[in-house]
Amino acid sequence: MSTPVSDSASGKSIEKGDASVFESSVDSLDPEVVARAWRKVDWHVMPVAAILYLSSYIDRANIGNAKVLGMYKQLHLTDNQYSLALSIFFLGYVVFEVPSNIVVKKVGPAWYIPIMTMLWGGICALTSLVHSASGLATVRFFLGLTEAGFLPGIIFWIGSWYPRPLQGRRYAILYSSASLTGAFGGLLATAIHTLDGVHGIAGWRWIYIVEGVITAGLGIVSFIFLSSDAATAKWLTEEERRAILLINESDRALKAKESFSGRQIKSAFTDWRIYLWGFMYITNYIPVYSVVLGLPTVITGLGYKGTSATLMSVPPYGLGFIIVLIAGWTTDKYGYKIIHYLVGITVVGIALIVLMITTNLVARYVMFFLVMFMFIPVSTMWAWIAQNIAGSNKRAAATGFIFSMGNIGGAISGQIYRAEWAPRYVESHAINFGCYVLAFISGVIMWWSYRRDNQLRDKAAGRIVEKGDMLGEDLGELGDRHPSFRYYL
Repeated sequence: MSTPVSDSASGKSIEKGDASVFESSVDSLDPEVVARAWRKVDWHVMPVAAILYLSSYIDRANIGNAKVLGMYKQLHLTDNQYSLALSIFFLGYVVFEVPSNIVVKKVGPAWYIPIMTMLWGGICALTSLVHSASGLATVRFFLGLTEAGFLPGIIFWIGSWYPRPLQGRRYAILYSSASLTGAFGGLLATAIHTLDGVHGIAGWRWIYIVEGVITAGLGIVSFIFLSSDAATAKWLTEEERRAILLINESDRALKAKESFSGRQIKSAFTDWRIYLWGFMYITNYIPVYSVVLGLPTVITGLGYKGTSATLMSVPPYGLGFIIVLIAGWTTDKYGYKIIHYLVGITVVGIALIVLMITTNLVARYVMFFLVMFMFIPVSTMWAWIAQNIAGSNKRAAATGFIFSMGNIGGAISGQIYRAEWAPRYVESHAINFGCYVLAFISGVIMWWSYRRDNQLRDKAAGRIVEKGDMLGEDLGELGDRHPSFRYYL
């Protein structure tokens, strides 16, 4: 994770400390110190973020594996009751994401994220005790409530460490762990299910117990490794700390330990783009979550049952893991986030059309590999948002709000792959296709608005302002609305 990364605007390497990307005050930085600092940050930040995110995704999605491995029958669930259990999880998300992310900014991630991780891990384990549909719905609501602050919090945390040209690959690494949910989660659930009957406990209940206990344990361990930012990280030398803080300030004119600002938080809710971002999240998350939650069930429509269905969902997710990493690397190297976003949507759209029109079982299964391109637009949006929303107070509030809106889509997603539409789920694929049409259009509008603002600000300044030219330019309460700020496209 320490190889050079190119600034998409200038083509210059900044991980190696090429000072030409930044203002003259960065010139004094030793390239070896810069390279060493980023290696340390990568190894202290990214493993913690990726492992915790993988755990969160597994704990919310394991209900799909538990269903086909016996939970549905043993709890005597109806299709509507199961769909409610899927959707109510996201109600807790929508309720708590915005206030949670404001708390993250206020108290810092180092304590908040580990505590929330332990809480949702414990609730996941408690899911093993449910004996009714109402009990399942209740525990899923509280699982969503405790997980709500994690994802926008972790996005905010990573965005506080890395300058914008280095974020794409890091967010791709983070989101690739989501694509591993289907691969690793399916294998893990199948392995845990071998405990079926041990101590008189059903195998699907063991899935919740084991995965919940692992998550809670990871929360405890993360207390040791999680540092809120460079200013407080004890594992950095003073020289390394200065380099990281100066590079981040150069890129976004952000000062270390920016104070809490209620006015800046309010500005997140008066920016029309934040609402458009929320709409983009809704239209992307409906297909993503419906596939993550429903793929084992959909694969049963191809003739696979039980553990075979969970195992057959593994290979497509393996491809998803690879293509997200590739997309993150090319985003950092070449830029053009809009191209990555639109190409990912287009490939998934083609796959959904084929799924709607073909009855060939092999062709339908192959299309699920192309459906995994759905992860690229989401990981691209993570980096795009973190790069283009400043300062840190606005970014914290906006990220929470955007994710909250997106998880309205998550609540809807539980209703997409309905039993009455089995085995081909044509209506389900059509709904997801419609979502991607809207996501495509809204993404183009977002790109056009950023491009237009950059052009107008350059015209007002009388010159083309590079994205790394803001050292010493305090954005203050204006944040990304400051005339010197330039958006990434």
